[in-house]
Amino acid sequence: MEGAAELPKDLLSRISSAATEIDRHSDIRVISHYDADGISSAGVICNALLRKGKRFQVTLVKSFDAKVIRSLAAEKPMCLVLADMGSSYLKELASLDSSVIVLDHHTLQGDSEKVIYVTPHIWGIDGMTGCSASAVCMLLAAKMGDDNWSLLPIAFGGIVGDRQHIRGLSGVNAYLLQEGLRRNSIEVQQGSILPHGSLKQSLSSSIDPYIVGVSGNENGAKKLLSEVGVTEDASLEELDESAKRKLASILTLMLLEQGCSLSTLEELTTERYYFPEWKVSASDLASLFNACGRTDHEGIGLGLALRDQRSMEEAAKLRKEYKRSVLASLQKIEGKGLSTMDHLQYFYSDNPSLSGMVCGLTMQYLGHKDKPTIALSIVGESTRISSRATFDILAKGVDLSTGLRDAAAFVGGVGGGHAIASGATIAKGREDDFLRKLNEILGNQKEKKAAIISAK
Repeated sequence: MEGAAELPKDLLSRISSAATEIDRHSDIRVISHYDADGISSAGVICNALLRKGKRFQVTLVKSFDAKVIRSLAAEKPMCLVLADMGSSYLKELASLDSSVIVLDHHTLQGDSEKVIYVTPHIWGIDGMTGCSASAVCMLLAAKMGDDNWSLLPIAFGGIVGDRQHIRGLSGVNAYLLQEGLRRNSIEVQQGSILPHGSLKQSLSSSIDPYIVGVSGNENGAKKLLSEVGVTEDASLEELDESAKRKLASILTLMLLEQGCSLSTLEELTTERYYFPEWKVSASDLASLFNACGRTDHEGIGLGLALRDQRSMEEAAKLRKEYKRSVLASLQKIEGKGLSTMDHLQYFYSDNPSLSGMVCGLTMQYLGHKDKPTIALSIVGESTRISSRATFDILAKGVDLSTGLRDAAAFVGGVGGGHAIASGATIAKGREDDFLRKLNEILGNQKEKKAAIISAK
């Protein structure tokens, strides 16, 4: 790979070892996560395997745990590739009678002599902001064949799906952008707070941003357009520059009045990445992958990554349904409000598939800006938990990865992820104990950071 010197040599050496190991086997077992980054990771890997003439079986899962490992132990695949998961189970994976490759970007959990473990954290690259799992998979695919650089749109679907672009690309992600620009396969475009297409429809169905009084409210959208002086059936493309500036200004003021932070507004106008050959943007791919995964249609998402036309059409339908469901959940939270503790805010969700997305949007547009948002969903005898923070909250010392891990362990559950976004699973009925413990942990984290700052 040209330009590879910009990445740590040991990282590229580990990638090379993974490619060599895959080349040794004719049958590959692939396990990946079900969210946008997980689906795009699987998409990159499976495309690369197809081009190598490899046979493979792929499964997209909601979580990777001891139960999945036991299943794999019984299955005994010759070569197992895990994407967007596996870092917390290196010891157990090493005990499998299989060749194991882990392509992840979550919190570093040591290293392994047996497992070929690739995570950016080993080489000092932040996996929360500088390298998605799909970016790791893209490095592997590129090593497997230079023609695999055409898979870059899929990888960027995961980068944007994990919101790693909102403060500018860095680390491995920036390297991939550089390579895409060098190959003329990617265009960088300026983002905008303004929605494309029919303004009334786009504004009234908007979830990112979620605009109080407009999102989910056609009359509110009509009123807003009237203030700008345009007809309700107008599209963005029909507006002159003066009207566009006025609409953008009004939207900005409305979001500020409902409590949005300046950093959130900046994120709405961050750079966007467009792929001319695919005629699609990374954000569009991310939203399609996300909709497929969160509606339990991961297979359609993978089909989309494999450029199956029927899957593309089905994914577009799923995105419309998913967006309506998310909008309804946000309206419910807007009306009911959030429950609060000293160091966190939380709500219960009756749809676990939506919890992560709704949690993040609530954090950005509806919640207190100084408290992480926690979403809890009861599923059978378990409760699934999603959490989101902001970079401003992280600056105060909060780390949701360790917070949810330790609070979940306190009640006999498991948890982890990134400092800014993490998840956990606990037994039903232990929610209050979990929340109290997490509130205590977050408070201690902030106190520790404040003490460090005051000591300087």
